[in-house]
Amino acid sequence: MLTEGRERICVIYPGRVNKGSGPDFRDAVILAGDNKLIKGDIEIHTRARDWHSHGHHCDSEYNDVILHVVLWNDDGYSTFTTNGKFVPVICLAKSLQYQARLMPYHQLPCFCGGEKGERQDLKKLLQDMGVIRFKQRVEMFSSKLLKEEASQVLFQGIMRALGYTKNKRAFEELARRLPLRLLEGELNGRLLLKEAMLLGMAGLLPSQRVRCLPFVCEEWVKELEQTWHSFGRGETMYQSDWCLTRIYPNNSPVRRIVAQSYLLHRYRVKGLLPNILELVTEAPLTKEAYWLESNLMVVGDGYWLDHFDFDVGSRIKKSALLGRDKAGEIVVNVILPFTFSWWQATGERELQQKALQLYLEHPKLAGNEITCHMARQLFMEHNSGLTACQHQGLIHLFKDYCCQAKCSECPLVTQG
Repeated sequence: MLTEGRERICVIYPGRVNKGSGPDFRDAVILAGDNKLIKGDIEIHTRARDWHSHGHHCDSEYNDVILHVVLWNDDGYSTFTTNGKFVPVICLAKSLQYQARLMPYHQLPCFCGGEKGERQDLKKLLQDMGVIRFKQRVEMFSSKLLKEEASQVLFQGIMRALGYTKNKRAFEELARRLPLRLLEGELNGRLLLKEAMLLGMAGLLPSQRVRCLPFVCEEWVKELEQTWHSFGRGETMYQSDWCLTRIYPNNSPVRRIVAQSYLLHRYRVKGLLPNILELVTEAPLTKEAYWLESNLMVVGDGYWLDHFDFDVGSRIKKSALLGRDKAGEIVVNVILPFTFSWWQATGERELQQKALQLYLEHPKLAGNEITCHMARQLFMEHNSGLTACQHQGLIHLFKDYCCQAKCSECPLVTQG
């Protein structure tokens, strides 16, 4: 296809549909006229002017857009991001005159292979890819264990997982500013103290917000504020460091920070690291699917039983602060690869292999945008029989091959 600037564009990988805020397609790969691979997002509009009328030109979430696709560009609008980058525009009304079919997913080689190939062969390949992803995480943790205290590495890993995509960096920064040694040392007292310190350092207490939230009638919140003002110290983060909008209420960073304080309080006697190592050591190698998760889940009480933030209007149905799905993600993505790294460093080969076996046998996690996208792409949307390892294999294929435009190197094609 040709852009409005007469530059030839070839779509190598169309990316995945984004059902949340931001550009319509994420992680696409295109080939520009000078044979340069460009990776980023794609935005779709009926008219080119919609880029400005929707406010994308002043929204940093659109800074990674590499292609603006419109049906009509009758006004000749140019597309720029908030950081001043020019985005090429493709007008479909013109392109479709010369190209009858744009590339749908069913023209990707892996889709055809998934449709015709044996299901068991595909599952075996996904398991192999899941093991590769596991080993990549093991290497990451091993590298960090050489530079930092093991307990802090584990704490940061769990905090990052609590942040999801939009707040993972903010959670890591919070873990850095308020390290575990402080939370398990001089601050290892009441649960309220841990909550106040974590929320205060995050800059998310009501008095720290740009617009103070209405909490006057909540005595417990007043006590939380007083505790922070009595014990808090150091440079805090700001409300602007966090994504607080367009997220599922249960995933609110405020609720996840509170969940971490409950978890630290639960394991305050021995400490987070010894307790996690003990849990993995004692975990049964049977089909008791969610044994590890059950020891990480946090059921809120009091104020947090039905709130996701400090606001009268933030009430929700009663739910866990840390439910089974998120606990499962922490087990698979953090605890098992971390413990493998730990026992690898200490020479405990049997326990090291146990961590890997628990990973291989863990039932599948809740689907996310990437796994659902890959299941469609591989013609295997009915994938109830997949394990967590095979789910991780889907993510590995997406990140290491699809997004890198490495179709010719993808094992789904080369081994198909």
